[in-house]
Amino acid sequence: MADRPQSLEDRRANLSDRMSSGRENWQQNRGDRQEDRQDWRDQNREDWQNWADGKLENYGDWYHGGWQPGDGWNYMWDNYPVASAIGLTAWGINRIGYGWGYSGYSNPYYSEGGSYGYDYSQPLVVYSDSAATSGDATDAGTASSSSQPQPTDEGMAAFDEARAAFRNGDYANALMKLDTTLKTMPRDTVVHEFRGLVLFALNKYPESAAAIYAVLATGPGWDWTTMIGLYPGVDVYTEQFRVLEEFVKANPKSADGHFLLAYHYQTCGHTSNAGRQFKLAQALLPDDKLLKQLVAMTTPSEDSRKSETPPPLPTVPPEKVLKPEQLVGTWKASNQGAAFQLELAKDGSFVWTYARGKQKQSVKGAFAVDQNNLALETDDGGGTMLAEIDFSDPSQFKFKMIGDGENEPGLSFKKS
Repeated sequence: MADRPQSLEDRRANLSDRMSSGRENWQQNRGDRQEDRQDWRDQNREDWQNWADGKLENYGDWYHGGWQPGDGWNYMWDNYPVASAIGLTAWGINRIGYGWGYSGYSNPYYSEGGSYGYDYSQPLVVYSDSAATSGDATDAGTASSSSQPQPTDEGMAAFDEARAAFRNGDYANALMKLDTTLKTMPRDTVVHEFRGLVLFALNKYPESAAAIYAVLATGPGWDWTTMIGLYPGVDVYTEQFRVLEEFVKANPKSADGHFLLAYHYQTCGHTSNAGRQFKLAQALLPDDKLLKQLVAMTTPSEDSRKSETPPPLPTVPPEKVLKPEQLVGTWKASNQGAAFQLELAKDGSFVWTYARGKQKQSVKGAFAVDQNNLALETDDGGGTMLAEIDFSDPSQFKFKMIGDGENEPGLSFKKS
């Protein structure tokens, strides 16, 4: 992939060109779009991969990658013409939404007072970990998604010991070692995914589901090669997997059981089975946003073609087509005790500031518009916020992030 343009002017032009091309390519038939999407994947990296680059290389050759995308992975791109052009995925939407204070996070498999060993009521990834690593509220200044804390020597030593203990079947000791790792690496998604696997091996399914839910909210799970490499043999994993299957059969109302089984099916490469289990979990938790995304992403290609045929390109009335100059200025909004400020400058730069109580984070980057879409791309390449904008009058507009449900309110910005 070519290097990202460095100057603000070039970055803005590049972002604008990508948005426009995504809309223009929308009219191709479905087969052509899916083929084009694979070509895109072969040449580019999706937004969650850009974020993961700086983390996963620290774990050596045992990590081989994540879930392989199927036809269902295109659902975001099938429904939002601009999303494919900038590599926008549900993972990136979630991460940006949590980190910028826009989206609320709720883990349905975590409950206060349980024996989880970690507070999974909070997202594992925020835009700036410097603002959220401890319980103390701090002013993070200008945040950066690349500021995710790196593995520490102490944490990695305990992590290696945990892997050795797990391979020997000493799961209790592995869990204890991982708790040591999390003291210095509390938001490391690799550690938490392994922790979820240890809890699964211990038949602690609610606790495992809580950990895995937090991981999947930020990115796809491990692939089969990565996970099975942690075991001494396939037979050991298979026995544990069968126990989980039997548990789910005996407990059809177990939302965490269905969710966890779906995760393991997908890791094993059985996408159709994973999709069915995610649907069963969603039936028990119909309002959960992540489950809705996972159901869509694991829909088998036959079902996808029948039930999720992309609609025609929506027509944007001329009066709703955005002009960069009408966005220039300082805009403010509030929602559920949080305050937002969006500064959009004539040179194409932006500053997004989010504050709740004493905690404050700011993100800088370049912005571009296309039709009724506004894209905010961070300076460090950590992600892009893509939103639909609807002006009520020159002094206020509705800001709704791509991927929001119909009933989600978005933000109402007024000019300051």
